[in-house]
Amino acid sequence: MGPTPDRPADPGAERAPDTLVALAGTSPTPALLSALTFAPRRLVVVHSGDTAQRAGAIAAAARRLCPAIGDARLVDLGRDTYDFAAVRAGFDRLADGLSGDWRLCYTGGTKVMSVHAVLQHARRFPDRHRWRSYLDATSESLRFTDGSLHPGGIDSSALTIDALAGLHGIELRPGDRLPEQQAWLRGRPVPLGPGDMAEARVLDLFRRRLADTPGAEVMGNRVMPDPRSPLESIGDFDLIVRYRHRVLCVEVKKDPSHILDAAGWTLTKAQRAFGGAARVLFVHTGDKGDCSIEQLATYDPELSGAPLHVRALSELERDFPTADHVVQGFFPAAAPAGTGGTAAIAPVPEGTAPETHPGPSAGPVLLLGLGGSRLSVLAAARACLPARTVMLFTRQSEKEISALDLAVRRTLYAAEEPGEFRATNRRRLASRLRHNGYPERVKFADTAVDGADAAEVAAYARAKIDQYRSDPAPVIADITTGTKAMSIGLAMAAHERGGCVTYVSPLTRRVSCHAHGDVGRHGPAAVDWRIVLRGYQVLHGPLAAGIAPGIAAHQIDAGLIDAAADAIGAAADGYEVAAWVDRTVTADAPPLPQYSAPQRPTVILTVADRALGLSAPRRQRLRHFTTDGVHREQDVGAGGWAHDVFAAARILNVRCGTAGLTLALHRPGDGDPARALDLIDWFAWWHADPLGSDDTGAPEEAITGHEDTRRPRVVSAEPGTPAFRAALAAHVTALRL
Repeated sequence: MGPTPDRPADPGAERAPDTLVALAGTSPTPALLSALTFAPRRLVVVHSGDTAQRAGAIAAAARRLCPAIGDARLVDLGRDTYDFAAVRAGFDRLADGLSGDWRLCYTGGTKVMSVHAVLQHARRFPDRHRWRSYLDATSESLRFTDGSLHPGGIDSSALTIDALAGLHGIELRPGDRLPEQQAWLRGRPVPLGPGDMAEARVLDLFRRRLADTPGAEVMGNRVMPDPRSPLESIGDFDLIVRYRHRVLCVEVKKDPSHILDAAGWTLTKAQRAFGGAARVLFVHTGDKGDCSIEQLATYDPELSGAPLHVRALSELERDFPTADHVVQGFFPAAAPAGTGGTAAIAPVPEGTAPETHPGPSAGPVLLLGLGGSRLSVLAAARACLPARTVMLFTRQSEKEISALDLAVRRTLYAAEEPGEFRATNRRRLASRLRHNGYPERVKFADTAVDGADAAEVAAYARAKIDQYRSDPAPVIADITTGTKAMSIGLAMAAHERGGCVTYVSPLTRRVSCHAHGDVGRHGPAAVDWRIVLRGYQVLHGPLAAGIAPGIAAHQIDAGLIDAAADAIGAAADGYEVAAWVDRTVTADAPPLPQYSAPQRPTVILTVADRALGLSAPRRQRLRHFTTDGVHREQDVGAGGWAHDVFAAARILNVRCGTAGLTLALHRPGDGDPARALDLIDWFAWWHADPLGSDDTGAPEEAITGHEDTRRPRVVSAEPGTPAFRAALAAHVTALRL
């Protein structure tokens, strides 16, 4: 697209390939930004069966926004993009049609897709690291596999708020308050109430501050059409601010106490409309400190660290006097970390994988990158039973080390000496593990790595392989967890050292190897659920007897959850079922977090290495705010109920991946769940067409799609009935115990 104000010219750029292959994932923004930045003549968007809709939106937006792109086509790899063999077959078909040079953007797609694409590209173009890129959202830069950065930066000059929303399947339309806002901005006398006046003042402030800032855009009141009824609204934004490819959705509240109850839903609708780069700013007309990020995190612990800002209107006007203050305050981009080691700049050597995949008896060296799912780390260790497990971590995951150290040792001991493990008193477990030499089998990198720099990760991984490997011990790099760039770095290092690269499915326990395809299944890992289920404790007895009676009991249908837990326990005959309860609903819990309890799974049942989250929000519940200060029950409607169970499912998905399934429990007399099902599918980008799937049944036998695992399953039946028991039994069966 050429040099632009937010992307200067790159005078030393090499001749670029005419073709860009971009992987499409759950977020369509990175692939579009890569297409706009490199402006290829031909764009190939590679996607899974789950992300076909998004891939089409990427291709259409790229051609519309970048005239240089003359041809854009889609390549569907099918549903099982966690299987190296299936992905290889798809890429082989793709490569046959790619003549000449081509560039790869591997930010999107599954890790299996990215690893295979990078290794295939490296074999074909071994000395072209700068043709393999990853979009580092933290520093807003494009990184290459040698650790260097694209000198031109990201080209977002063609983007608009409407284009970003359209990329996510949202067509914004002007809200009812927009005419009054615009009239007030023009100086016309308009009768505005206090709340509308506050919105207009905030809109005026952002427009004046960012008026001459390249890459900035400010919109007034906009609404999101209802996916089921386009003439209706599913939610609105008081105003929207864009800076380059990031979006700030602003909500103005007259009463600061209303912010706590609105925070979760507002963040969900912002990220549904604009993706993971969206942020939310709440502005209120109270005093500074009347509401704060700390209060939001207290109200809902899951909002701790969320991209939320809270400011009093007076504070906003005083503390953000210039465009620089606005950009640095609400759109900060971290400076890129190092540029990778010089060893990574050489061509990627062609490694030779072993003829057969090394089994546990071979005593492999296993390399892992720590990520959000502890369960995946334990599954990989159980699958490989390595002589040495070496874990690389980022600064964000450094706090995980001590907990995972013991958990991995415990998993190995339970798999290798099951009789001893069962007989060992838990208080003596650490001593037994030390006696049997397990501490020497779990190691960590000496320092944190940059999780966005594949070259740095590869350098650390190579060093650890050389340090801990003793011939003829094989090497396995597992990419199930950790960031995408960490997975690429681990895969490159293992490939160069003649090792294998694996992905372990948390649900099917299938081990898929890049070199050898499907290499079997592993047994259940012995999971220390205390480190997986943060914020939960063992539930002794029925929930109805232990739930806080003042608030939580009004938010959660404890009787429905107890009935479901009993039915699941009966259906899982032969397996030990443990119940874990959200600490914020127990009798001794502080009051404030109890109001947000419906947004988390209330009880999680663990069966072997699987987890079933039970969510039963009441439609009639206490709200944290009322006009007279007395908290009364209100009907949150189908939309509020759908958001709550979707938020609960998302939490369990982060903890357990596909090994976790959330059941949204509903009493048939408590409103029709059809509307809630529509909204759940919309939240999750579910591919049903048209929107409005009435699927309330068990998951498919082979769950491979990411979107499917984030959707809660709705069980709508009276407790104790055959229909209730049959529905729950079907979900237990689908977990493949």
